[in-house]
Amino acid sequence: MTWVALGLFAGLVLGTYDFLTKLALREKSVLDVVVLSSALGAFLWLPFLLAPATAAPALQPWGLYPAPLGWREQALVLPKSLMMVATWVLSYYAVKALPLSISAGVRASGPLWTAAGAIVLLGEQLTGWQWLGLAVSMLSYHLFARIGSREGIRFHRDGWVLCMLAATLLSSANALYDKHILAGLRLDLAAVQAWSALQRGVIALALLPWVWRSLSLRGLFTRHWAVPVIALAYLAAEYLYLAAVQTEGAMISVISVLRRTNLVMVFGLSALFFQERFIHQKTLAIAGVLAGIVLTLWN
Repeated sequence: MTWVALGLFAGLVLGTYDFLTKLALREKSVLDVVVLSSALGAFLWLPFLLAPATAAPALQPWGLYPAPLGWREQALVLPKSLMMVATWVLSYYAVKALPLSISAGVRASGPLWTAAGAIVLLGEQLTGWQWLGLAVSMLSYHLFARIGSREGIRFHRDGWVLCMLAATLLSSANALYDKHILAGLRLDLAAVQAWSALQRGVIALALLPWVWRSLSLRGLFTRHWAVPVIALAYLAAEYLYLAAVQTEGAMISVISVLRRTNLVMVFGLSALFFQERFIHQKTLAIAGVLAGIVLTLWN
């Protein structure tokens, strides 16, 4: 499977994850969801970290047998884990407070920041079509901002929008760092995923003093089923995304645009289940994002 297809599939899974996050946050606090989903993500990878060498032939073809990492390599993975937990905290507060289509629209500005970083820091060169695609996408994000103002959201001074923007910048920095440790330093893909999940679980434990009284496992797999599914969906999206990043010749600036196909799924699900306003105007903005993606992939 090519890195383009992997990036697109990652975006679709990420759209499901975004929708489920909104569902989970309707009844649970932000920190509750961060702690529980991080802990579950760590537990899902733990059996593969503990798998004996005899299991390697069966697991390696699926990218599920993490190579051993020394202390130095684990230290290299730690900044990624810290950025991801910080991104979740900031973005979850924004998702809880804002209409889902608006919060996802702000998050979709990520490719611009990632492309800027990839050009400046990694020396990536974009074609004219790719520049045009990024420009069309950014115009569409501006349209989202105009729609948001009609819903009473002032993008330049709304605290929740600023939280999502900060989360987006952190996510872009994380994407560039992923490219560095996977394609540059050639760390093992499964090991990066597994150890990052384990580190995130440990980092989430630091939040326990703030959630100890409200945290409950009651109904986690029944009434609050979205929380464990969030953990699974994110790991699946990360698996596809990091596989794309590690592929020879993959461009992180383009992959970041492909991941934003999650906006299409978020928009459709939020229109169906959350009765959001200004559907026609948001459809136009979505069409612009899709046009930007097509132009980015034109050549």
